[in-house]
Amino acid sequence: MRISTLPHLGDGETELGVVYASVEGVNENSYQECLEALEHKAHKLGATALIGLQLVQSQFQWNQRTSLLATAIKGN
Repeated sequence: MRISTLPHLGDGETELGVVYASVEGVNENSYQECLEALEHKAHKLGATALIGLQLVQSQFQWNQRTSLLATAIKGN
């Protein structure tokens, strides 16, 4: 069984899987840090694109975090 986050891939595209990153803080700087970490992880997998980016910011008093999740895609 194949499960995908996409209805179909473009010619020559391969879904590499889901990448996740999380950093402390809930502000513009933490979002940028998290995005850079996510891109770094995707690049290490050989991805050329990230799709379906999901942002979660938790602001509990003891645990403020910014997290990003996306599907890594490798194209031609």
